[in-house]
Amino acid sequence: MKTLKAFTLLIAIVLSACTQQEKKVCDPSAEMAEIKLTLKKYIIANEARNISLISELWATDTAVLSIGTEEKDVLRGSEAVIEKFKEQFKWFEDTYISARDIDIYVHPACETAWFSQVLQYNYIEGEKAHEHSNLRFTGFLEKRDGKWVIMHTHLSSPEKR
Repeated sequence: MKTLKAFTLLIAIVLSACTQQEKKVCDPSAEMAEIKLTLKKYIIANEARNISLISELWATDTAVLSIGTEEKDVLRGSEAVIEKFKEQFKWFEDTYISARDIDIYVHPACETAWFSQVLQYNYIEGEKAHEHSNLRFTGFLEKRDGKWVIMHTHLSSPEKR
């Protein structure tokens, strides 16, 4: 009888060790589609001067970093980024942005991703039309609470010859 109890206990231990914790299913293709939508929303928010949407797209902490085309354009933390957009939205009108050459890489764990794209950026400031061609826009995103948020961006302009 002792042998049967010991054998039953051993089987129970083996079976409990074999039970796997439920693993989160990761579908990089689906995540890539979500990231593309996030990047489209970023453009829409800029064109519409929608600060609420901008705020939703960025992570809300001090780890956020955005580097612009000017030397002074180094923004640390989500509050600094949001304030910069508010300032920009006061001055820019009739903004139109188009994106091309979009590359997205999703980490196999589907928790982080990076992107690069080339932007055509047009807007009116005061009475003057501005056009910026071939802006290189790169960034890093993180999935938080089931939603992709922007953690880091870098915007650079090609050298003019």
